[in-house]
Amino acid sequence: MTRYPTDALVSIYPFTRQPEGDEFIIGRVDTNIFLALPSDAIELLDYLAAGKTIGQAQWLYEQKYNEVPDIEGLLEVLEENDFVNILCAKQTIFTTHTKQPKQINHFTWISQSFAKNLFSNKVLIGCGLIVFMALFAVYLKPIILPSYQALVFSKNVTMMALVLTGINVIAVFMHEMAHLLAAKAVGVSCQLRLSNRLWILVAETDMTGIWGVPRNQRYLPFIAGPLLDIVSASILLLVLFAEQQKWLAIAPIVLQLMQAIALSYLLAILWQCYFFVRTDFYYVIANFFRCRSLMKDTKLFVQNQILRLFRFSHTTDQSSIPKGEMRVIRCYALIYVLGHIAAFW
Repeated sequence: MTRYPTDALVSIYPFTRQPEGDEFIIGRVDTNIFLALPSDAIELLDYLAAGKTIGQAQWLYEQKYNEVPDIEGLLEVLEENDFVNILCAKQTIFTTHTKQPKQINHFTWISQSFAKNLFSNKVLIGCGLIVFMALFAVYLKPIILPSYQALVFSKNVTMMALVLTGINVIAVFMHEMAHLLAAKAVGVSCQLRLSNRLWILVAETDMTGIWGVPRNQRYLPFIAGPLLDIVSASILLLVLFAEQQKWLAIAPIVLQLMQAIALSYLLAILWQCYFFVRTDFYYVIANFFRCRSLMKDTKLFVQNQILRLFRFSHTTDQSSIPKGEMRVIRCYALIYVLGHIAAFW
């Protein structure tokens, strides 16, 4: 007996849809679950949402495409991810499954209009001018760039270390808040949490809902954190430049603290360039090349190459990945492997 009778109806939860090349990304905002489906699967979903039974939806598909759809496979995936409930003809629950917990988002009281104002064109142009002036200041006075010695305190060592640590914690929080606010500006709610990259504890912003907005609107939320770091570092460099020009008088201990903070920001920006792990720039690259699972697919690709090298036959089938995306995965695999070797070295 089939699990999905032809006379069964399907109750579909509200979902967003976003065209992405030849596919659509559908998502439930309340659970932050997103799936990529081909356009013909979306048609089946629309038939079911319009009140057609499973059999009727299948018949309409056959009439249009002259082939039998794998509607059971589609419904299994949708049901596992809580997009649908299968109902019998009398509108009672036919199958049961585990409900996905709702996403607990943070700072939901911040309005989208407020976030949009923070990331308006005028604000972004102002940030660009600050960064340009800082680069010009470094060109005129390269000495203002802090070295590692800025982190070596000779006086009040414990106090300065605690102050610097506290400021860095605040800087990390502000970095993640920049991501959250930029995502809010395009209508996506986020969650702040702790995670890890390799063996390093990191703070991160869960922006899963960003896949439900157009591709060109995802870049700013991805780079908002590094943008704040760059602007903050630029402001400090401009102050250091003013001190070098004798326009400002700054106490030596405060001057070194500012240098240490600026160096911390610059190192944080450098960390984002380690895109062999899931840094902010990694997501920019993945979005640019339309690779929603670049890291996961690359891991499987590398594993397959290792298995083939040792003549094992149990490899993972990746034939469903488009050729263009597979070329990106092959190139990224080299960065992924060399990056991890360098990191462990």
